[in-house]
Amino acid sequence: MNNLNVYEKRGLKKFSLFSMIFFFMLLVPITVKAQDDIKSLDSLADVAINNGNYAGGYLLRTKQIDMLSKQVDKSDSNLILLIANRGMCMERLKKFDEALTEVKKAVELWTEFKDSTSFNYASLLNYLSVCQMNANQMNDAVESSQRSISLLEKMPNKDMTQWMNLGSAYTNFAETLVKLKRFKDAITEELKGLKIIQKYNGDDTTPYLDELVSLQKYLKESGNEAAADKIAMLLEEGAADLRVPKEKEFASAKEASKYNAEALYCSNYYLDHPITAPKMSEASLFFHNWNMQSKDVTVPFGEFENDICQSTSGALCFLAYEAGIISNGLRYNIKFNKTIYLAAIIKMTRFYINNKDYLGIVPPLEPFAQAYTPDKLKIMKLAEEKYETLDKSLKKSPK
Repeated sequence: MNNLNVYEKRGLKKFSLFSMIFFFMLLVPITVKAQDDIKSLDSLADVAINNGNYAGGYLLRTKQIDMLSKQVDKSDSNLILLIANRGMCMERLKKFDEALTEVKKAVELWTEFKDSTSFNYASLLNYLSVCQMNANQMNDAVESSQRSISLLEKMPNKDMTQWMNLGSAYTNFAETLVKLKRFKDAITEELKGLKIIQKYNGDDTTPYLDELVSLQKYLKESGNEAAADKIAMLLEEGAADLRVPKEKEFASAKEASKYNAEALYCSNYYLDHPITAPKMSEASLFFHNWNMQSKDVTVPFGEFENDICQSTSGALCFLAYEAGIISNGLRYNIKFNKTIYLAAIIKMTRFYINNKDYLGIVPPLEPFAQAYTPDKLKIMKLAEEKYETLDKSLKKSPK
């Protein structure tokens, strides 16, 4: 239940999705000699880059490239992606000409030896456009962005990484268009990217609001002060994920009671945001640890709930059930009853449906998802059946 970091995302800044995506791509198995040494260097480079040590990341990527080059030819996909990642380090160090040389080389190699309609190729084009923009090669940057977006838009939308890369492709294209003073087109592309970022992070989280700052800037530069001011008002409150308290261990029920307000906030955050939102792990660990000690709310666990928790995705859905009971229990000062249970089942089902493209199928919840209709009558019947079974088991349990 506590292994929740499986969905925690790196909090990277502008153009950061490229780094994350390149890291994913570099997880392709390296089936050559010196495999362990290369993987060790890869881990060290990942840590360095993730901590903002791009100079160190550059040196480690160079060692990887030198080592791998002795084992494979220039058509090897791992080698090509390592070259692109080294270019990313240079771009972060503001060595734009060197970065462009590296990433352009990676794109040329991929074009020559690999599938030029693949997701990896679209990702490389996406990052090439960033390097071209930084090197003030604006026409080339526009062309690379358009080619990348054209490929990404044709791909299935069920893969979160592909969707997020498309989102960053839109926002990067917007940045290029702004530099060309094409404000109307830039705002159109920025809004496309924001829509995807909103879907996968929520509209009151740091990634979304960080990108909203860009939209505000573009509107202001275009002369639309009124629209820019409206966005400024949205930004004033700040991101909800910045208000999530840090994970905490509770020694007793008395101590847990002091943090009821925080447990309620974390429960609502978990229910109100997609699974990819930045602080879902922290929020869920906080209210789960709180629940382990609290006597202010009762979260029963029966056979159905146990079935749900047989997979990681199911466990993440169970946390929505737990959050639903905590939220209503604290809000209405009720420990547990049938109404609280039915509401929690509905909230868990909605959470499952909203995050299904990320979680995959959780078999025990499929009947509930199929019964989730606007009138809620079918799902209420299923939930009542589960409640009756749970209630019987609770009555049989020793007090």
